[in-house]
Amino acid sequence: MRAWLVIAASTFAVVGFAGGAAAQRDAASAYYLVRPDLRLCPSPICGGAWVRRVNHATTRCVDGSEARACYVASTTGVPEALWSARAGSVLVRGRIVAARIDGFPDLGRLAAVAAWRPAGQREPRGTTFRVIDNGVRCVTSPCFSLTADTLETTRRRTLSDIDLAVVGATASDLRRAERAIAAGGLLVTGTVRTVPDAGPAGAGRALRATQIWLRPS
Repeated sequence: MRAWLVIAASTFAVVGFAGGAAAQRDAASAYYLVRPDLRLCPSPICGGAWVRRVNHATTRCVDGSEARACYVASTTGVPEALWSARAGSVLVRGRIVAARIDGFPDLGRLAAVAAWRPAGQREPRGTTFRVIDNGVRCVTSPCFSLTADTLETTRRRTLSDIDLAVVGATASDLRRAERAIAAGGLLVTGTVRTVPDAGPAGAGRALRATQIWLRPS
């Protein structure tokens, strides 16, 4: 296990990424956290999903309004297996478009081009990043060998560690996550913090994850 993976009897998980072809098909797509709507009222005004854009205070709904989260009557492109029995969030890249349901002109639909399931049992808290091994190697610590890009922004920072102690994923997901960081990137939600006196080279910078996102096998 690489030194930059900080694990305390816990875990972590992998992510894959929407390929370049998917991004080219839909340049206007964005990343959203999506959870089922469990309200008990007639479809289609209930029973769809709530959609919240990551790393944004508000989300633009299909009618042009801004809200913390938007209701959509349906989702397409999200595999059924990703929806958890505990009704947690999934991470989706896609667009909110008109649902085109007769009699309900203001309802939207989430058209997904890629989707990821949560690797742990917790709801995501914090900022969502794409983390990748940047190839830096050091003779001392801390070593800033990871790069974290904040999704939906141009912000980039280097990290010396990822702390996955509270995520709670399986050993299999842990192995896949390590491969993902090395090969193409891992989607992680959490908080970046400074670690004083992390080693002989001084302070480090760690991402404390609350959730990691895994593409379906």
